Amino acid sequence: MTRYIGIPVLMIAALLNATVMTEIRIGGGAPDLVFLLVVSWAMLSDLRDALTWSVVGGLFQDWLSVAPLGTSALGLVIVAFVADSVFGRVHHHNILIPPLVAAAGTVVYHLSIIFVLRLTGTAVPLGLGLFYVTISTVIYNTIMIVPVFRVVGAVYRTFQPRRTGLE
Repeated sequence: MTRYIGIPVLMIAALLNATVMTEIRIGGGAPDLVFLLVVSWAMLSDLRDALTWSVVGGLFQDWLSVAPLGTSALGLVIVAFVADSVFGRVHHHNILIPPLVAAAGTVVYHLSIIFVLRLTGTAVPLGLGLFYVTISTVIYNTIMIVPVFRVVGAVYRTFQPRRTGLE
């Protein structure tokens, strides 16, 4: 069930990314709410749920952007898979691992998007794209991951089945 909670949440996050977040850019970067939600869920949940959130969030992201459909989903799947492989499940009170995952994950996510855009014929200068967009987005995402991770952790715990003493 927790897998499906993300659909409306990710849709709203993608809409906010396409509208509100563009207004608070520093350089070319802005906080990426879909990325933050997917990464948080990936650290809290199992890999199957994380990959579902990655695909759904990425598709919503791409529908509202000029990127080819599936570009963001691919980047988010890679980040979710690596985060799950390296760290597994992260306790919802942890404040050290989420910023590390957000910082490294933002770089991987942006590199994968640039790679796909270049494969599809869109001229994206690698150095300028990384310097102008990625660095400021890394700063935003690293700062915002802790509160987002805590809120997502509370939602995750709410929807998890509880054990009873009868088992």
